[in-house]
Amino acid sequence: MQVAAFITFAISLAVFGSVLWRLTPPKEKPLILACLVATLPMCWVMFHGVRMPLDGWLKSAFGQSEWLRWLRTAYAPLTEEPAKLWPLLVPVVRRAITRESVGRFAFALGLGFGLGEIFTVAGLIAARDPGVATMPWYQLYGFIGERFLVCGIHGGFTALALASWRRGPGFIVGLLLAMTAHYFGNFPITMMQRGWLGPNIEFAKLLIFLWTTACFIAALVLISWLQFGKSSVGRLIHGDTICPGCQKEYSRSVFGMNFGSTLRFERCPHCCKWHWTRQKPKASNPAPASSQP
Repeated sequence: MQVAAFITFAISLAVFGSVLWRLTPPKEKPLILACLVATLPMCWVMFHGVRMPLDGWLKSAFGQSEWLRWLRTAYAPLTEEPAKLWPLLVPVVRRAITRESVGRFAFALGLGFGLGEIFTVAGLIAARDPGVATMPWYQLYGFIGERFLVCGIHGGFTALALASWRRGPGFIVGLLLAMTAHYFGNFPITMMQRGWLGPNIEFAKLLIFLWTTACFIAALVLISWLQFGKSSVGRLIHGDTICPGCQKEYSRSVFGMNFGSTLRFERCPHCCKWHWTRQKPKASNPAPASSQP
């Protein structure tokens, strides 16, 4: 199980981390990295330091009542969404999160939490079912795929809170939106546990995977919109390019074929022709003029 957790961590960090690093201006990278690292342990802290003690107190005080079972379905959104935002207590972080940078900071805070959650969930699964702990890592592809998607989804939840804070009605409203989205993102799991998805467990798992994938796509769309405005999700992943035919610049779509890390075969939205393209290099600051004659 731990091998699968490390593999999931490495894949998620490589994919999402490289995208985040490319989106971030050089002067902002140390702070983005600090935000990611700061939220890494927060899933473990909130689960073992808040959720379990609170659940134990409620269980001893009220017993296994039906309302407590429903309250448990809200533990994750009520504790995890505020936990991802604790770096906002640091003034330099609050000042750095602007209307323009809110997307990448949300991505960093959510990604850090999701990466840490991989090991927390792996430990819980191994403790609940010792047989899983002895399975080869390649048989745990369901865990690997789900945790990979959840890393991106956490960024989307955090983006709701930060975008509302910097662009909308305020921080409290944004936090409530993030909690609500998180609750409904997890709700199909509750439905399966209560048997609402039918007796076929494999079919129920398929429905949950499809729902998780839809949440993942929605999170990418939101972060992309915050980062690029009306530009496509393709720009988040593939950047901009210049058509070799009509010489017009455009944001690259997700519809195309990658060949290696730079070469891509895609359709230009201006001339409507297919071309081999390369990503447009980022503009660099011109060298200062020499003071020597």
